[in-house]
Amino acid sequence: MNAMPMCLLAGLLLSAMTQAGVASDAKPANAEFQERSGGYLVSSAFSEDANRPGVIHPPASLSADDLLWIRPLRLNSDEYLILQKCVDPECGKAQVVRAWNAYGYMGPYPVLSNKVSVQAGVRYMLWMQRVPTKGNDSFMLIQPDAPPLIFEPAGSQQLFRATDLEAARQHGPAHIKRAQRDGADFIVTFEGGSVVRMRALRAVHP
Repeated sequence: MNAMPMCLLAGLLLSAMTQAGVASDAKPANAEFQERSGGYLVSSAFSEDANRPGVIHPPASLSADDLLWIRPLRLNSDEYLILQKCVDPECGKAQVVRAWNAYGYMGPYPVLSNKVSVQAGVRYMLWMQRVPTKGNDSFMLIQPDAPPLIFEPAGSQQLFRATDLEAARQHGPAHIKRAQRDGADFIVTFEGGSVVRMRALRAVHP
């Protein structure tokens, strides 16, 4: 008489374990994201690089079709915010995905949105470079292919003569004064006082 209940109990336990396994497998994919309005899951799980001061990394769980939303609130005229991606596993080579100066987006590519498409399995680095400059002029163009964490602008020879790129490269990325989560946003304040807000977006599919 107890054979049937025992079988049912075993079946229920097996079903519960299977469902738990599915849940545990599914959960990590969106563990860093929370649902928000606008059809996106949103994450503020950005992090500072422990070995390279001044470098910010997006959430580790980025997947294909995810987006980065990056909005500089204010940049000084001698500062440049740069988003790079590694093009090899060792990150010996990198490519500029987007860059900003005090006036907005830097060329050569047209930009229509604060959102940036990302690739799964690719390492991204967001950092600020201060370049000592005589006067208030800023570079408007940046070389797309540049070594990791190296600022390589393009512009007039007059502007190059007014800047000290070597001093900027020796200093490296601007140091971070404060980095914190504020709801869905990750907010970074750099040593020069410039503030950048960012978040990762993942579309919610029906």
